[in-house]
Amino acid sequence: MATTVGKIGFLINPIAGMGGAVGLKGTDGLAGQALARGAKPQAAARARSCLHQLSREAEGLLIFAASNEMGGRALSECGLHYREVYQAPENCGPQDTKAACRAFLEKGVDLILFCGGDGTARDVASIAGKVPILGIPAGVKMHSGIFAISPQAAAEL
Repeated sequence: MATTVGKIGFLINPIAGMGGAVGLKGTDGLAGQALARGAKPQAAARARSCLHQLSREAEGLLIFAASNEMGGRALSECGLHYREVYQAPENCGPQDTKAACRAFLEKGVDLILFCGGDGTARDVASIAGKVPILGIPAGVKMHSGIFAISPQAAAEL
């Protein structure tokens, strides 16, 4: 049996990244408008890009996640085992990101890995305290140092 070398909390903001792709300044509060302009959800695909690479090097990682579209589905699709610690509703929002992060902290995670945008980063950071956080960029204009430069770079880190 593999020894656990690290505990990661993982979540996805399913609507993140849609606004910038259609000329909006993010998706916060604008998801309906982004969809009306033809935006397509892309956060899960970007997260899977990171997770596929991570799955090759995941031995010893214990992953905690939110359910369904907030993380569990992408982890399952990439063949990564995880423990569900937050049951996400179908239409999740910032309160769910924060609740999932609280659940991660209760499990003593060493890192919170999230896929989202600036709003998601603010929500995660507001709860994480001293636990390091790393963002998988879901959008087109990620300028914050909290994000890796690409999903693949997040996996490498």
